[in-house]
Amino acid sequence: MSGRVFVAGATGVLGRRVIPRLVEAGHAVTANVRSESARSDVKAAGADVATVDLFDPDSTAPLGDAYDVVVNLATSIPTGAAAARRSAWAMNDRLRSEASVNLAASMAANRGRYVGESITFPYVDAGDSWIDEAHDRTYFWGNQTCADAEKAADSVTNGGGIGVALRFAMFFADDSPHIATMRSIARRGIFPLPGLPDARTSFVHIDDAADAVIAALDAPAGVYNVAEADPARCADHSAALAAACGKRRLRYLPRPLLKVGGASLESLARSQRVSSEALADATGWVARHAVSDAWRNPEDS
Repeated sequence: MSGRVFVAGATGVLGRRVIPRLVEAGHAVTANVRSESARSDVKAAGADVATVDLFDPDSTAPLGDAYDVVVNLATSIPTGAAAARRSAWAMNDRLRSEASVNLAASMAANRGRYVGESITFPYVDAGDSWIDEAHDRTYFWGNQTCADAEKAADSVTNGGGIGVALRFAMFFADDSPHIATMRSIARRGIFPLPGLPDARTSFVHIDDAADAVIAALDAPAGVYNVAEADPARCADHSAALAAACGKRRLRYLPRPLLKVGGASLESLARSQRVSSEALADATGWVARHAVSDAWRNPEDS
């Protein structure tokens, strides 16, 4: 069923794919944008534009009357060396906590639908076993606020609306800075992920992630994993990246470096074979891309 949809984070790597899908599905879409170039891109995709201060409850409160659904994809993820600095995550933390709370409150007040973004990284290492939404999680300063984002979605459900939190695996998108960084590191002969060769690393192709957001508009309230169908091992990703870069093989990051990297690298080194069965069962969504293939064929990803 079509409806009035407000999208925060509409110009990010995920939002850019979600907007045209929403329009194509027949929704009346309004995207929250700040720059003039972004306004032009959004309008070209068939959506209206607005500028709402996500950190101001007085600005977000009217959204509940104006829209049936709020889709919150607003993030500010640092890349490269900056990601190791806690201060670089300040804006992303505010978006996960303050902005999520404000946007969710607007939907809870009018019993609307709220779809928010979370991540799979906090799941504890499970070796080769599948990980569902009930699996144990641990947090550190770099991902703690994703718990706040999930609580915001839950508050909508508790208020009589429908709150959905999507726990995304690591995005794969050729136009994303972190994938560009990984390719650059691989060209220097180094495998850019910290996991051991047998560890499972869960990615989700950005097109599958965008399809999951659309599916979430029809999902029952709750938390759902969003990952590729069968997460590959680090050894498979390493071989695919090496082939894509014309290398015979890539060197793994030295174990002492991982210890120096602290909690952030430790969380990325976990073996996580994330299952998206719950979302598939609830909505019919399926992941169509295997990221290990996308490394080999970037022009087709």
